[in-house]
Amino acid sequence: MSLATLAKATAMSKSGLFAHFRSKEALQIAIIDEAERIFRRLVVEPARDQSGLDRLSTLVRRYADYCANGPFDGGCFFAAAAHEFDGRPGPVRERLVAFADGWSTELRACARDAMQRGELLPGTDPAGVAFDVLALGLCGNYYAQLLVGRAASSRLAAEAADRLIGRYAAGQRLGANSST
Repeated sequence: MSLATLAKATAMSKSGLFAHFRSKEALQIAIIDEAERIFRRLVVEPARDQSGLDRLSTLVRRYADYCANGPFDGGCFFAAAAHEFDGRPGPVRERLVAFADGWSTELRACARDAMQRGELLPGTDPAGVAFDVLALGLCGNYYAQLLVGRAASSRLAAEAADRLIGRYAAGQRLGANSST
């Protein structure tokens, strides 16, 4: 998140960017806001009209794809930003924490909804579901950026998303044989 990179991408001068945002920190927070808007459009909005396990499944699959094969050349924006700011106190870190907390809260609420509908195994811990989903996404990003590339990572993340959903799903929703 450098002024030089953004200035080049927007064909503006660094001083012009600085004058518009007043500080590098304000610019960084604006970038996080835009990255969250993109995240919500790609991951959350496609599940908006769903509930229970269907919603959770869509969120898991869309998140896995976003992390393994997302819109940014450098991989998952939030993974990169968290790495850069996790040890730095201040408003930029606080904004990243707010995003992560909101996403985790959404996953936990979705898991609770699916549990109340009887679509997840009894005793499923919504915090554990959220942790597993976040781990899946971060691993997809890691594989895409460092190990196998986007295409292979996207395939592996999709398969892992299906396994994760199947691990928590109760009954026949995902093709389980009802006679066993």
